[in-house]
Formats: sequence, C-alpha cells, structure tokens
Amino acid sequence: MSAAPVPQVLPDTRKAPASRAAVAMFGLLLVAYAVNAMDRMVFPILLVEVRAEYGFSIEAAGLQATVFALGMGLAGLPAGRIQRLLGRKGTIVAGTVVFSAATALTVVSTGFADMLLWRVLSGVGEALQLAAIITVASSAFAARRGVAIGSVNMAFAAGSVIGPAVGSRLLESYGTWRAPMVAYGVLGIVLAAAITVLVSSRLTEADSADGPTAHTGGARTLLSRNPLLLAVITALFGLADFAFIGLYASYLREELHYSSGGAGFVVGLSGLAAFASPLGGLLVDRMSPRVLLPVLNLGVAVCGCVLFLGPGSSGWQSVFSFLFGLFASGGVYVAVAGYLVKSVDREGVSRAAGLFVTCVYVAAGVSGLLFSSLVSAAGWTTAAMVQIVGFSVLGSVLALALLPRQFSTTDNHGITES
Repeated sequence: MSAAPVPQVLPDTRKAPASRAAVAMFGLLLVAYAVNAMDRMVFPILLVEVRAEYGFSIEAAGLQATVFALGMGLAGLPAGRIQRLLGRKGTIVAGTVVFSAATALTVVSTGFADMLLWRVLSGVGEALQLAAIITVASSAFAARRGVAIGSVNMAFAAGSVIGPAVGSRLLESYGTWRAPMVAYGVLGIVLAAAITVLVSSRLTEADSADGPTAHTGGARTLLSRNPLLLAVITALFGLADFAFIGLYASYLREELHYSSGGAGFVVGLSGLAAFASPLGGLLVDRMSPRVLLPVLNLGVAVCGCVLFLGPGSSGWQSVFSFLFGLFASGGVYVAVAGYLVKSVDREGVSRAAGLFVTCVYVAAGVSGLLFSSLVSAAGWTTAAMVQIVGFSVLGSVLALALLPRQFSTTDNHGITES
C-alpha cells in the first residue's frame, strides 16, 4: 500500500498577523490619525496671525477653520469605493499624504481662495483616512469592533490635546504661524511612509468572515432599514454636537461673561471626555442599539438642558461640559460609527464607514450656521433647546425603531433583542 499524499497547506494571506503585532500596527494607524487632530485644533489658534497677514474678516477666517468638514462630507461615501480600488492600506496612505500635503501647502496660500482649497483638500484626505481606519478596526478586530472604533476617537482626542500645545510652542519659537503647519504636514508624510513599510496588508485587508470571530449577517445594502435609520441619527447627532463644539465657548463668553481662559478651560473638559471612547465602544459591543443609543442621546439632551438652563458658575458648567463630552464624543459618536458598520454585511463595511463620515461632517458643516441663526432669532437658550436638546431627543426616538436582530454578529459578541 502506498501512503496517501499529504495535501499542501498554503498560508492564508487574508488572516491578520499575531495579536501583539496587529495592535502595534493598528497603533501606528492611530498615531497617523492623531496628527489630523493636531492640525484641526491648532489652526483656529493660528487664525489671529492668519487674519493679520491676509486681512480676512472674522467670518472668512471662521470658514477657513471649519471648511474641512465640507471636504470630509463630500469624500465620505466615495471613500468606500476608493478602498475597493486601492485597498484599505493604500487608502490610508493616500488619505494621509493628501491631508498632510494640503496642511503644508496652506502656508504658501496667496489669498482666500487657494487657502480655502487646501483646507477643503485636507478634509478630503482625512475622510479617506478615517473611513479606511474604521473599516480596518471593524474587520481586523471583529470581536471587539466597538472598542477598536472607540480607540480611533481616543486617538483624535490625544491629538487635540497635543496639537495646540506643541503648535503654540512652535509659533512662539519661530514667530510664524507657518511653523506648526509645516511641522505637522511633514510629520504626516513621515507617518505615511512608516505605514507603507511597517503595516502589513494582512492586518489592513483582513477579511472579517475568517476565523472564530467572523462578521456574519447584516444588511446587504445601505438602503435597508437599520443603515438608513442610523444615517439619520448620525446626521442629527452631527447637528447637535458640532453646534455645541462650535459655539458653546461663545455662549460662555458672551452670555455668561467668562474670560477667554475660563471659557477655554470649561470647553476643554468636554474634549477631555473623548478619552473614554474605548469604554463607549465596549458598551457598543455588549448592548443593543435600541437601548444604548436612546440612553446616550438622552444623556446629551439632559446635559444640554442643564448647561443652558442651569447656573452659570464655573463649577456647574465644568461638570456638565465634561459629562456632555462623555455622552457625545465618548458615547454617541462611537456608537453610531460602531452600529453603522454592524448594520451591514462584511461586504458593506467600507461603505458604511464612508456613510458615517459623510453624515457626521455634512451635518457639521452646516451646524454652526443653523445654530447661530437660531441664536440671532430666538436667543441662546431657545437655540440650544431646539438644536442640541431637540435633535438629541429625536435621535433617541428614532433609535427605538432599529431592529437589533438584523445587525451583524460575531461568534463572541452578538447583539440580542431587548
């Protein structure tokens, strides 16, 4: 008798590398994303110098600071298709390069129009990078998708703390607003090169259908009930949260007569709360969206009521500013991103990530205009009750119509009907 031939076992290149290496490589992706936050948060600080040099009005300068959201909103949905063309790693590298180059090129602007172009392009690059990183988080860490996505938001929080501090030092050391912009642009290019060399495609292109924590189930199209409902909830959250982010400091200074330093401290506490994002992601992995999203949105609504109806004392505003950030940045932001990628099958993850970026940042782009118009028409309190509180309550109500059993699941953590 002859021995039966032993079949040759070929390595599966779709499987992610060993866990420690995977976490380290994913950490490098998060560092690259943190650089985005560094620029986002430092550019508004540089606006005084930018206005002095270019003669921009305060409205024009404000547009330069926020127009990145337009670029992100426009590029969010196409980012899913680009991931299929370039791969997730290629999209992350391309997005990082576009963002970083646009950041550096801002310093050679001759006027309003070309500076606006660079700021829009920086948003396009960030959208490509963010959508692809969310897809990697969902696919490579299928059993802990919420925690992985929460760590992405925590990276942004870290960058938002580091960016202004380092940027201010560079501004003082070199005496020009161009120094931090060039430094962050160069840093981004260096990180793009590091990702190209050090991050394995086995991590970024990992198929969540493989292995013991497979991503199974979910809608086959974004036009299904759960993705559409979550898209609306995400847009409502963007309108509420970015109204707070953009104009709460003005409320403190104009209505409550805080100093610039006092307002900055109180507002900064809301950003600090974003470091709790992995905890929000853990809740996403373990709780039904029909329970968690209403609770988080109602938390935002309650904090909005307390901030704009309660005492103006520093202690009161500080506590509830932090809690607002906890429910919003550390909670709803992570939850809508996590549940959107869970609402579709594994083939639709990249499109769902892009939809999240589009819904949040298109809403962000118009939130300040809407809120300021409401303030002009009816005052700060009424504006907050309508846009921050009202939209959050509406998001809570819509979340009750989600169908938890139609979300995708993993072998370790599935969403159950509640």
